Amino acid sequence: MAKFTIAMLICADIARSRDFYRDVLGLSLKRDAVPEWVNFDLGGGALLGLHPKTELLAVRPGSLQLGFSVDDVDRFVAECAKKGAPIFQYPSDESFGRFAMIGDPDGYAIQITTAR
Repeated sequence: MAKFTIAMLICADIARSRDFYRDVLGLSLKRDAVPEWVNFDLGGGALLGLHPKTELLAVRPGSLQLGFSVDDVDRFVAECAKKGAPIFQYPSDESFGRFAMIGDPDGYAIQITTAR
């Protein structure tokens, strides 16, 4: 079986996206090699990579959704809004717990959940 190692996002402004994932989501920066790439440690050997757009690699919001769990969706989303993150869906109750969706600087959707 293959082991998941990295999700790579193509970014219009890699420094702006690095700041968002570090400062808004609070991810742990593993390697900062702006302007070439950035890696965040997601735990268990998995990484979130940021790569600048190129002629072959385009920013395509809607092509990928990331998901993160937090202790309190409502509080977390309120903090994200204060930091300027767009809120695509405000917190609501779902069968599995609380769910919301925010956007990153390029418009990629990010699911935020708190399990019951």
